[in-house]
Amino acid sequence: MSIKIEDDNLYDVAGLAEILNVTEKTIHKLLREKVLKGKKLGKKWYVTGAALKSYFSGENNSNEQK
Repeated sequence: MSIKIEDDNLYDVAGLAEILNVTEKTIHKLLREKVLKGKKLGKKWYVTGAALKSYFSGENNSNEQK
């Protein structure tokens, strides 16, 4: 599920897993290892569109294989 806030989107774990065609377990692992930046609100984790773009551009991936 995606929520639009101003000029960015917030993605929950289930929605992000579906979009990226991976398991929710994979998304939780990326968040736990701080490879993907997110915020927890209540019991749910959310990732912004900006954080997702940053992840794919490699800006904050010190663990990325080269």
